[in-house]
Amino acid sequence: MHGNIVEIGTDNKKLSVQAGFLRISEQNEVIKDIPLDLILSLVITSPTVVYTQPLLQRLAEDGIPLIVCGKNFIPSGIYLPLTGHYKQSHIQRQQFETSVILQKRLWQQIVIEKVKQQAAVLKKLGKTDLLTPLITKITSGDSKNIEAMAAKRYFTALFGKNFKRDVEALGINSFLNYGYAVMRACVARFVIAMGLNPALAVKHQNKLNPLCLVDDLMEPFRPLVDYTVYKVFTENKLTDNEELTPAYKKILSGILDWDLKAKNIVSPVYLIIEDFVRQYTDSITEKQVVLFSKYILPNV
Repeated sequence: MHGNIVEIGTDNKKLSVQAGFLRISEQNEVIKDIPLDLILSLVITSPTVVYTQPLLQRLAEDGIPLIVCGKNFIPSGIYLPLTGHYKQSHIQRQQFETSVILQKRLWQQIVIEKVKQQAAVLKKLGKTDLLTPLITKITSGDSKNIEAMAAKRYFTALFGKNFKRDVEALGINSFLNYGYAVMRACVARFVIAMGLNPALAVKHQNKLNPLCLVDDLMEPFRPLVDYTVYKVFTENKLTDNEELTPAYKKILSGILDWDLKAKNIVSPVYLIIEDFVRQYTDSITEKQVVLFSKYILPNV
């Protein structure tokens, strides 16, 4: 699979590079070699993993994000290449020069796509759809903050009235954290590959977050994680203090390899994400909105 997410969640592993392979070893014994050209991103959830300098250099050269997670699988940092696309300076100049009007229209489209997919999740799962009527109310820049209103209705309909989105909580929240981290790493890779500056956001503004643009562009794809977490919990009759095991992590990271229909073409999710990032790049260079991320949920 071209879209492999490699996750290192067990302690005392050493990561190095050997002849084009990611080498995973422990106490000088090689455990596994993985071809670097098959890795979409590398996720670290264990606090005792060590890396070699040549590996970090090779990851940067190949544009493979290294995402480090802290407590409860919350991303604490992403290592990305300093330079990316050969047109990087031109594209980033276009980012700096993007008008406020275009930024607001882009954010409007991103929110529309996100709420449409949230509504699709509710319909797919047989839940009452309270979101579709909100879509026509999403204005330029989402000035009425429909995104937040939709999110409140959505998570209540999906996980129950007692559910609260809390990144520090266990159970459902920890599963969501991990799924979002995987999605974030994927979007980050394509943002860098397109030559975009990940800190120059459409909407999110946080001086401590160098990946604001990544967080903007991943919004329409969060519902894929929500849908998967719901299915995992209901089909396995899990309680909300369930531990996120390697088996469940594999299911969540596997989302990127799902084949979905988008724009009448069946593609894996990671390629749909790549196309969406490309459309954003086209939007800022052509100075008009060309974003379109509509995809159809799978029968899983």
